[in-house]
Formats: sequence, C-alpha cells, structure tokens
Amino acid sequence: MTTVLDAPVVAPAVTTVFTADIVETEGMFARIAVLLNPYDVRRLALCLEAGTLEIVVAGNGFDAGRVAARLEKVIGVLDVTVS
Repeated sequence: MTTVLDAPVVAPAVTTVFTADIVETEGMFARIAVLLNPYDVRRLALCLEAGTLEIVVAGNGFDAGRVAARLEKVIGVLDVTVS
C-alpha cells in the first residue's frame, strides 16, 4: 500500500515594498539593518546604476508610513515610496 501526500498549500505572504532614491552607499546597509531589525526583511536590493534601494518586508502588522519615515532619516536615502 502506497500513500501519497500532497505538500500543504501555503497562502502567499503579505509583503510591503519600500523603494527609495539614494545618493550615498557607504555604510548604508549597516544603518538600514539596524533600523529594520524588528521587521521581517525578506529582500534588500541596491541598484547603483539607477541609484535605487528596494526593501521587501513580510507581514502587515506594522505601520508602513512610520517605517518609510524612519528610512528617510538615513543619510543618503531620499524619496521613499511604499507599495
């Protein structure tokens, strides 16, 4: 007798994407890592050619506007958008 079990279906996770224009990168990841420590950061992507930073945070149990405001205080981070 053979039993076949299907893998459990996992609902897609809720994520919030923060995108920012940047002008300075020296030590930026370290500052952002400390700032976002309490959040479930899934992706941190820096594009030097376009001068943009993308941060993907999982979940929805936080104030995205507050996180964006905190990111804007990091030296080198300019206009932060939330999607």
